[in-house]
Amino acid sequence: MSIKKEVFIKIKKQKVIIIGAGTAGITIAKNLQIFFDVLLIEKSKYKKYPILYKIPLLIGLIFRDDKTKYLSKRDISLSDGRNIPFFESNLLGGASVINGCVHMVGSKARWEKILSKFEMTYSDLIDSNKKLYSTNKKNSGNKINLTSAPQNLIDSIFIKSLGLRNIEVGDMNFSDKVSCGPILNTVKNYFRTSVLSIINQNKLNISQGEMVERILYDEGGKVNGVKTNLRSINSDFVILSGGVIGTCSFLLKNQNDLFSSKMSNQNLRPPNFKIKDHANLRINVITKRNFGSLNEVSNSFYKKFLLISKHFFGRSSLMQGTGATSAVHLDLDNDGQVDTRIQIVQFTETGRHGSDGKHFTDKSGFSLSINPISPISEGEISLDGSDCIVNPKYLTSKQDLKLLMSALKFCLSILRSEPFNEHISEIMNEKDIEENPEKYIFDNIFSGHHLIGGASDIVNKDFECKSVKGLYVCDASIFSEYAASNIHSSVVLISDLFSQKFIKKNLTI
Repeated sequence: MSIKKEVFIKIKKQKVIIIGAGTAGITIAKNLQIFFDVLLIEKSKYKKYPILYKIPLLIGLIFRDDKTKYLSKRDISLSDGRNIPFFESNLLGGASVINGCVHMVGSKARWEKILSKFEMTYSDLIDSNKKLYSTNKKNSGNKINLTSAPQNLIDSIFIKSLGLRNIEVGDMNFSDKVSCGPILNTVKNYFRTSVLSIINQNKLNISQGEMVERILYDEGGKVNGVKTNLRSINSDFVILSGGVIGTCSFLLKNQNDLFSSKMSNQNLRPPNFKIKDHANLRINVITKRNFGSLNEVSNSFYKKFLLISKHFFGRSSLMQGTGATSAVHLDLDNDGQVDTRIQIVQFTETGRHGSDGKHFTDKSGFSLSINPISPISEGEISLDGSDCIVNPKYLTSKQDLKLLMSALKFCLSILRSEPFNEHISEIMNEKDIEENPEKYIFDNIFSGHHLIGGASDIVNKDFECKSVKGLYVCDASIFSEYAASNIHSSVVLISDLFSQKFIKKNLTI
């Protein structure tokens, strides 16, 4: 869109309130602030965390601190009664600044299906990807920089093992075909990058520590502002970008107003707040000799010092990521579409993020981390009083369970074969994995922290709420299925496309 500066200086800007200054909200505000009077309202009062956590590898420490103020932890109950942790950001920038740093665009076929609802194209998406991301550290500007993860002996063995199975090296940014290779991380020279890299924070109008309680309407039922815990604010439009939990919680608490026939002049069925999450499963492996795993580093002050020194001297090291280094995309059900991503993780631990109180094992080792890309299992978000209950209902689909069992079988196959087998001392719980894989899966799955859904059915092709004029929704909640095994770039890209669409529809001169 090309509009001369002297033209839009003369017009009175319409006011837009964005609820949530996270991954989606920041991306949307970046584009809208040029043409609209934008106010971001963020419930969290924390703008940044200590510089220590900006080093990609060290973000893991924040998940192990029970007293941290920078994120909150809730328990998700599994079908067998086991509770697993789910973490939410309490920071400006949302999940983008705390939830790992693995980057991938995903599958063209899946994106085309998602984008068709909003009358967008895959070509539009790739244009946004080029605009927002860079692999050039020296000339990334206001972009999210991408760097290939460092490779070591275990990565080489992994890639060679896959090559013996006729799996070629490819671009792990995309999952259109079976391939393997180094993963991409959102990191520049020394520190991680996020949506905060694409904006000038000083130019954004952000109110932190403020909670939006309800929407305000004019006499015709159109949105004309919000009521917060501090004040009432008028606006021409409201965009809900609070993430799956924040957005769905707000919609649930206000559904009598938002979805009543009085507001919409039509009889709408109450929305189904259906959600999904990636179940993450790992196989821990102990090696015969040291290769530089984080297990070794964690037990040695000297090795920690060397690793940190290497990082700040600009040398490629594990400090540039969160431990995952290489990946493979597989089509395990042989339907012609990639369905599983398996990653090499350069450490072994018994509970993700040390959630069971235990961290790395004492011996050198690595993990194979399994993520089904597009699970069928569907859960829900509901309210219990004022509390939001998140229940993804992992693996309620037998097809999802079958896929994970196939992934376990594949992993055991490559670990037992050359060239892996000559380097491995032990595959932890190997007998359990082989003899009772279903029990191993249910005993060891954790959340991938990739919630989507809840609001996909309530928005139209313009992302506008079907029942309320002037209310828009754009964040991970509008996805009904996954485009990739990691949702960070999915949310960034759909938010950029939405903001362009919003401008074209609502900008008046």
